[in-house]
Amino acid sequence: MINKILQAIYVFIFIFAIGLIVAMHTVPAPALALFRVPTNLREVGPSLGLSWPTSLEVYHIFLILFFAVIILNGIGLNRLNIPKWRSVCKISSFLGLFLTWSVLLFFMLPLLVNSNINAVHLKTSFIYSLFAFVFLNVNLLTFAVAQKEGKQTFGP
Repeated sequence: MINKILQAIYVFIFIFAIGLIVAMHTVPAPALALFRVPTNLREVGPSLGLSWPTSLEVYHIFLILFFAVIILNGIGLNRLNIPKWRSVCKISSFLGLFLTWSVLLFFMLPLLVNSNINAVHLKTSFIYSLFAFVFLNVNLLTFAVAQKEGKQTFGP
């Protein structure tokens, strides 16, 4: 039962994330300002020794890893009865836990380093931190389900 709910959550997260990305790239800049990557990443880059393109590349790497974890967890949950996929699901959900903490740091660090806190940047960082927190909980549940399924398959 929880397995099917988690699968539905992963489908929802995937569709929501794709929709949000498409919306941010098709709607002109002033709209959806709260969902755009904080522009203060440009301002804080030099103090961290990073240029703006490097910060953007780090963001894109997080995004690619985010989608990889979603896809692997979704497939893994669907095939938990196969030991190889159960291992993939455990590993990808565990990777998702580290990814979530990295995303939280990525969005909160500019606010902590830069003393000039803009309300839009604060709201955007809060929104993405909230998304990361939800994703953290979904990954924890996924890991627990995969772990439990493994114990049921192999016995106590």
